[in-house]
Formats: sequence, C-alpha cells, structure tokens
Amino acid sequence: MKTIKVFGYVLLGIMLSIVLLLTAVEMVSFNVDHYMKEYEKHNITTVTGMDKENLQHVTEELLAYLKEDIDDLDIKAVVKGEEREVFGEREKLHMVDVKHLFIAGRWVRNSGIMALVLVLLLFIRTDRYWRRNLSKAAMYTAMANVDLIILLFLLMHINFQRYFDYFHYIFFDNDLWLLDPDKEILIQMLPQEFFYNTALNIAIIYIGSIVVVGIVGYLYHKKRRE
Repeated sequence: MKTIKVFGYVLLGIMLSIVLLLTAVEMVSFNVDHYMKEYEKHNITTVTGMDKENLQHVTEELLAYLKEDIDDLDIKAVVKGEEREVFGEREKLHMVDVKHLFIAGRWVRNSGIMALVLVLLLFIRTDRYWRRNLSKAAMYTAMANVDLIILLFLLMHINFQRYFDYFHYIFFDNDLWLLDPDKEILIQMLPQEFFYNTALNIAIIYIGSIVVVGIVGYLYHKKRRE
C-alpha cells in the first residue's frame, strides 16, 4: 500500500508539472505583446517589409487561427508597399500541424487538471496524512523540475539549433517546418532567436510557478514538524 501511495504522489507531481508547463506555454504563445517586443528587438519590420500595424494584424490573425477562432490563414497585409496574401501554401500546411499540436496541448492540460482534482480527492478520502505527503510531493516536484529546466537550458544555450531540430523531429512527421527565410514570411517573422527567447520566457514563468508550489509545500511541511 505504501508503494502505491508513493507512486500516486509521484504521478500527481508529474501531472502538476505538465499542467503548469502547458499553461506557461499558452500564456507566452498567445501574448501579442511578446511578439511585438520580439519584432522590435530583431528588426522584423525591415526583414518582412511590413510595418508594426500590419505585423500586429497578421500576428493576431495567426494566433486566432491557432485558438480555432478562425478557420484559415488567408490573411492579407501590406508587404513592401503592396497588399498581398501573406502566407504561401507550405506555410499554411505547417501551421495546420502547429494548430493540431496546440489543440492536443490544450486537451492534455485540461485533462490533467481534471485528473489532478480526482487524484487529490482520492488521497483526501484514503490517506489520513495526505496534507503532509502532498507537501513533500510539492517540494520534491519543484526541486526535480528546477534541476531539469536548468539542465535543459544549459544544453540549449550550448546548441539551441540541435534541440530546436529535435523538437520538430519528435512532434512533426514532415519537413514543412523547413522554410526559406529569403522567401517565406512566416520564418522571417519568427526566426530562431524568437523561439529561443520564447522558450526562455516560458521557462521563467514555469520555474516561477513550480517554485511557488515548492515553497508552499516546504512552509507547510516545516510548520507541521514544528
């Protein structure tokens, strides 16, 4: 029984980690201000030939598509002084894959929240020491996640391109993500530096939330011991 309980709390910690991570991904990925700051930082107006207003319009439409608020990416904007359709067929097909990835992420996150509630209710009913065990699980979950994130970012800092490619090999079964930066606006808008900074922002929010969980668990555990 003790082994089963330990496994249950480990599972709860893993589910909590996934929920917080996917929440951080959503917070950064759908923050238009984040995109606009990155555009200014990397001089994307010059690279794409779009001014800030057109870039913001295209970004808002792109995010609306990923949130399933609109059905297609037939977006028009002024590019280099001429109104035209922004994305080509290859870019649109890639974004179909990206949208499916976000849909799956939202489903996993929402399912994880429900699973967390059910597992917690189960522990409340079956484990008389659930508060103490939950606080320990929170501490260990926080420590494990901070260590993993730090290790991951050390590796990414050394060779971001390698792990960026690994991500695409794992989550996509085609090469549509290999876009031409000289011709295709999507990759001009979102260069590799954008994704590095986006990953960094996600990590900061995620580490912040998981550290809060760990601190709450530590303070409760310390109080109980006193």
